[in-house]
Amino acid sequence: MRRWLSSASASARLVSEWPALWLPGALAWVVSIGWIPLLVAVARPPSQAELTFLGARIVTSGAWPWNAVVIVALVATVVLAAFTVVASANAVLIGLVEERTASTADALRLLRIALAAAVPGAVVLVLLLVIAASVAPGAFNAPEAEGGGPVLSMVVSLAPIVIGLASVILLGAAFAAVASRTDGLRTAWRGLVRLGAAGWAQALCGTGVHAVFLLLAGLLLVVLWAPIGAQLAVGGDLDLATGLLLVGFVAIWLCLVLLGGALHAWSAATWSRLLATGPRSMPPQRN
Repeated sequence: MRRWLSSASASARLVSEWPALWLPGALAWVVSIGWIPLLVAVARPPSQAELTFLGARIVTSGAWPWNAVVIVALVATVVLAAFTVVASANAVLIGLVEERTASTADALRLLRIALAAAVPGAVVLVLLLVIAASVAPGAFNAPEAEGGGPVLSMVVSLAPIVIGLASVILLGAAFAAVASRTDGLRTAWRGLVRLGAAGWAQALCGTGVHAVFLLLAGLLLVVLWAPIGAQLAVGGDLDLATGLLLVGFVAIWLCLVLLGGALHAWSAATWSRLLATGPRSMPPQRN
């Protein structure tokens, strides 16, 4: 644990003194998880009736099951594009931390590692979706059977699988972090075991810090968006006060993106230090 604390504190100093790390970190953060608080704040969640109608429309459509295939293909394309962007940003970030120039080959290598590490999570996610699809008709056709409604009923019934999915994602992320800084997939588990408590501390604490920051960012954006969303909901033109609130909302969102990027850079630098790849202890001197 002492080893992790030393590496984490040194990485925090490095990131705070080297803003060049924030931009690739921000790109990786916003594409991977940083979009979640913005979506939660701005998007209106569908109602129970809308969810019921959408599901029935997809299943009863004459294009079934090909419409579902198209939806899955579109989602897979977006996910692959996101993985590619995050891998490229991480290649630049790790290159900066480890004092070397990142190349296209580095980005492709990180992309292969990330995709391989995501396979167990994808399998559990597919299992979750299949079970959710089988449970959904009964939950939505008999909402009065559960006091909290069909959505809460589904969440409760699927909670063990969701917890399993979160655990698999956590292990996959740790595996990818180690594989990206060692000889690759074959030695990743060996490297993670060699790190011992320090590696698991980084996996758990790093994930926890990201989760807390994501929660706080979401709450802040929800509060800031509330008056803007209320004004837009009535269909009126934006007045000066609401326009200023919108400008402030965008500015704060950009600040959160940079903070998320710094947090992502701290995590990347800590993994590199733990694996003894020699990141800088100080940022480069500027002339």
